[in-house]
Amino acid sequence: MLNRSIGDVGQMQTPAAFKDAMRRIASSVMLVTGRDVDGLPHGMAASAVIPVSMDPPSMLVAINRTAGLHPVVQRTRRFCVNLLGDDQQHLLAPFSQSALRAERFRSDDWRDAWSDDLEQLPWLAGAPAAVDCAVESALDYGTHTLFIGRVLNVHCEESTQLSASPLVWLAGRRAALSLSS
Repeated sequence: MLNRSIGDVGQMQTPAAFKDAMRRIASSVMLVTGRDVDGLPHGMAASAVIPVSMDPPSMLVAINRTAGLHPVVQRTRRFCVNLLGDDQQHLLAPFSQSALRAERFRSDDWRDAWSDDLEQLPWLAGAPAAVDCAVESALDYGTHTLFIGRVLNVHCEESTQLSASPLVWLAGRRAALSLSS
């Protein structure tokens, strides 16, 4: 049995052990998007996204401060979480590799407007759901900022059934997930 621990002063003896442990958590993969003050779309792949509360409806997204999306969300105080279905894995590479940044919003599936009276954020038509949020709180922790956003709009794809497979990641690769009867 491999046993790794945290030292007396809170320093991890082997940081790789924590990374190894976290790779054992199956998690949904989402695309978090925003638009900068010049109107350019930005986005990243993320698994550190969770609903916080149903009242008020809110979501938390953890964004590394070195990510290109970080200053966009920090300045505009807006983000959109796009849940992905298992059949949308092809969208991950451009959003998780800086070298493919120019490919991120080339798909015809991206939409801009929720309604005429709201700022236009890129959201993915065909995603099982897209959740538009306004940042109400931010907390810097370690290498990331935790942004908590109040939900402004939700779009659920009518053609996507709850039984459809979400895109799930485990141990650095796609994992299968299905509902049991």
